Amino acid sequence: MTSQHLLIITGAKNKPDLARRVSPGLRISLITRQEMWHTVWDMEKFERVIVLPDDTGDAEWLALARTIHALDPIDAVGNFTEKDLDKAAAIAADLDINWHSAETVQAVGDKFWMRRRLLETGVDETPCEVVTSPEDLREAAERLGYPLICKPRRGISSQGISRLAGPEDLDGAFAWSSGGTRDLDSTDLIVERFHAGDEYSVECLSEDGRHLVVSITKKFADREHFVELGHVVPAPLDPQTTTRIADTVTRMLDALGVRDTATHTEIILTGDAVRIVETHLRPGGDRITNMVAAVTGVDMPDAAARRYLGQSVLAEAEQAVAAYETASDKQCAAIRYAMPSTVGRVTAVEGVEAASKLPGVQEVTVMKKPGSELTQLTGSGARAGFAWALGASQEEATARAQAAVDELRFEVEPGTP
Repeated sequence: MTSQHLLIITGAKNKPDLARRVSPGLRISLITRQEMWHTVWDMEKFERVIVLPDDTGDAEWLALARTIHALDPIDAVGNFTEKDLDKAAAIAADLDINWHSAETVQAVGDKFWMRRRLLETGVDETPCEVVTSPEDLREAAERLGYPLICKPRRGISSQGISRLAGPEDLDGAFAWSSGGTRDLDSTDLIVERFHAGDEYSVECLSEDGRHLVVSITKKFADREHFVELGHVVPAPLDPQTTTRIADTVTRMLDALGVRDTATHTEIILTGDAVRIVETHLRPGGDRITNMVAAVTGVDMPDAAARRYLGQSVLAEAEQAVAAYETASDKQCAAIRYAMPSTVGRVTAVEGVEAASKLPGVQEVTVMKKPGSELTQLTGSGARAGFAWALGASQEEATARAQAAVDELRFEVEPGTP
């Protein structure tokens, strides 16, 4: 069997190893931008690496992909991030390679377009408007009514999300949300109806337009800026609610044209409806995929890589999910994050070894090492560390993860916020 050639767009990290694991002998090329250069690990593992200035236009991306294809025909295109999905879609279409359509990438990456599509198809009627100035926000708020959420139109990592309870929050919300667009491709914001309820994420696998809900995760988030502080897998839900969530999310995937990938969808469960917050053409982060794999046996990043390379994954995943649902000795997993309240420079971190030895603990990771700055809770990057653990119930797994996080002690040289 002839080995395949995969072109990765923008993100790398451990993905070359993952892709080669599912396709021995795989050749991998990479086109990335300077902003994402830090994600390129193990240069020797690539056939070739091309790094472009951040403002490089689509035509040059396409021309370089064509050149690579002429030298070494490309069999598959992959993108494991939320950056440059439009470039990957354009390259795949140009080379006649099966991938997400440009329309799907637009609808998923642009939260305003997503809202329009979900409204048109009857999946979710949450009202939403684009705002580009404080006056736009004020006028939109008058039309929509409070409470509201303001956030970047193309936001990632919980950056720039603000809740508006009333007119007194307008100026602060616009400034905060605008600050969250610094590293994004668009400075536009959206404002939409705020839905009160419990938050969940839904991990799905799609193959040839068929969708499988692999797991539903219960989320715990900061109430001010909605930074995620913990998760538990599987979410404690009754069968009827689980079915209702699965039905809404699969209809959303159909509406957005998602056909072949692993997706991570965030939702809010209100008293009368399942509300879509956003979805992503990638597996979940925050160790959710590690916990899902430990609990259900389904490795979402592995499945995503296999789909990019044309391999079938759905039947195997369906069997694993069915086995978990009927098992008498189910395990649960939970993650909790450390969030020291002191602002300043970290001088020492203690307690990691003790935390790692606690019952059920699978991983303890310090994200703010000595020399790092502890800041206010502005986004996912402000979290200081985490631990995740397994248990015989959601409560036990959560308690074990929290106990491990409580062992971590950050010595901080105080600074200004």
